[in-house]
Amino acid sequence: MHEMSSLIRIVNLASESAKAQGVPENGLRVSEIRLQVGALTGLLTDYLIKYYPEASKGTLLEGSVLNVEEVPVETECLGCGGHYNPNKQNDYRCPCCGSTKGRIVGGRDTVLKQIVLK
Repeated sequence: MHEMSSLIRIVNLASESAKAQGVPENGLRVSEIRLQVGALTGLLTDYLIKYYPEASKGTLLEGSVLNVEEVPVETECLGCGGHYNPNKQNDYRCPCCGSTKGRIVGGRDTVLKQIVLK
């Protein structure tokens, strides 16, 4: 289960960012963090949400909410340059030209998108 180790890294990063913004000295607290998780990361959204309270315990993020946006795989066709989401419905082919040759350009990353302060 690499969700917990990933969460700990995310919590540390978000805590550092919140501290740089003056939390808690400015009277604000972290109420939410927004995360984008690519389909190819292997991270399971349900587990991230389930284990977030434990990972954030004792940090500036304790009591905040984790919102996760799943990012699908995006491919750039090497035939025509079009971008598409490969899947079983399109037989993993480019819907524009039918090519099976593509380069993955999205869906591999985990991004801390936003820290919401209140």
